[in-house]
Amino acid sequence: MDDREKLNEIFREVSAVEEPITEEMDLQMDLGWDSLRMVEVIVKIEETFDREFDESDLNPDQLQTVGDMYRLLEI
Repeated sequence: MDDREKLNEIFREVSAVEEPITEEMDLQMDLGWDSLRMVEVIVKIEETFDREFDESDLNPDQLQTVGDMYRLLEI
């Protein structure tokens, strides 16, 4: 499983979304995330990818879509 697939699996797990995850999906509108869900996802990403994000990387205005999350991980 590549990194994008791992990330999509995390998204499906916390969102209970059955449809395929696409880069254009909005984190709030399409996946139903609120700020608490975003924190949960970030923690799962850090654990899964053995990575710690700097607080400046996690600006909610810059993390609006699945594609933004891919770019955060540079995948």
